[in-house]
This record gives sequence, C-alpha cells and structure tokens, in this order.
Amino acid sequence: MRRISDKAYYERRARTEIRKANMTSDPSAKRVHLALAANYLKHVRSMEADADQDRNLELA
Repeated sequence: MRRISDKAYYERRARTEIRKANMTSDPSAKRVHLALAANYLKHVRSMEADADQDRNLELA
C-alpha cells in the first residue's frame, strides 16, 4: 500500500513542476522545472517496474 501513496506523491510533484514551467518566462527556470518533472516521472516508472517485477516473482 505504501508504494501507491509514494507513486501518487511523485506524480503530483511532477505535475506541479510542469505547471511551474508553464507559468515562468525564464528559460533557465523552465529547464530546471522540466528536468525536475522528468526525474519525478522517471522515479514513478522505476516504482512501476519494481511493482511489476514483484508481481511476476509472486506468480512464478
């Protein structure tokens, strides 16, 4: 159950960073916000892959 709340947290953080990037006019700040969002989304994908791997191990 903890993984789901962690996943939601990182998805929410990514959306927030994307929103910040869309609201700023500074190109450097925009890149930083988009890089942070990408890192959060990468973390979400990693968590999903770990969950899939755990499910596959349980089925085997």
